[in-house]
Amino acid sequence: MLDLTFQPLDAAATQKLLAAIAVDISPVTLPADKTKVEVAALSFFDEFKLYTLSDTSLPSPNTRYMLYKPGDVSLMNWTNEPSYAVNERAPIKVDRKTCISYAKFFFHFVRGQLGRFIIVEKPEEVTWLANANAEEKAKVNALLMPVTYKGIGRDNLITLTATVVFKNALFKTDIKIAPFEMDVFDADLGAPEHFTIGQMKLTGEDLLLEDLNVPVDPPPGEFG
Repeated sequence: MLDLTFQPLDAAATQKLLAAIAVDISPVTLPADKTKVEVAALSFFDEFKLYTLSDTSLPSPNTRYMLYKPGDVSLMNWTNEPSYAVNERAPIKVDRKTCISYAKFFFHFVRGQLGRFIIVEKPEEVTWLANANAEEKAKVNALLMPVTYKGIGRDNLITLTATVVFKNALFKTDIKIAPFEMDVFDADLGAPEHFTIGQMKLTGEDLLLEDLNVPVDPPPGEFG
C-alpha cells in the first residue's frame, strides 16, 4: 500500500503551479478553477515531490499524478519510464531507510498490460470479490507479511521480501533494487545485466495461493 501523506494546495498555489506546468503537460489541459492539487514529500528524493492533479470537471476517476520540482515535470503514465528517468536526474537515494517506501511507490505507479503487482501487507489491503468466503480470506491473511529488508547481496543489489497479489494469485517474492548504476552478472543469461539507479527486479517468486476471488485489474488507462 502507498504510505504517503498528501497536503492540499490552496487556490493561489494551485493556479501558480498549473501555469508553470501547462506547456510541459500539453496536450493535457487542466482548468484552473476546477483542478484540485495535493502534494506529498518522498523520502527518496530531495527535491522532487509527488502531486495529484484532479480535474473535478470530469467524473471519477479524474486524477493524474506527477513527479515535479520547479522546472522539471514528469507526468506518471503507469510505466516505469517516468520513475526511472527522474531517478537518474534527481538522483534518487536508495538505502535501507528509503528502499521500502520506494518499492511501494514504484509498484503502485507501474502497472503492466498483463497485470500489476500489488504489495499486500495487511488483511485490509486485499480487495475481495463479493463471493469470497471467510475460509479463503483467512488463508490469505495468514500468509501476509510486511515488506522486509533482507540486506545487500553479493550482487550489490538491495533485497526486500514481500507478499504480492498478481492477477488472482498470491506470491511471496524478493524485490531487487539497484542503489546505483551497475552491471550484475545474471546466471540464467550467462551474461551481465545492466541496472540503472533505482531499477527493480523480482526474483524467487513463490506461488502461495491461486484462483483467489479477487478482482483482476484491466490494463491501465489515462487515470490508472
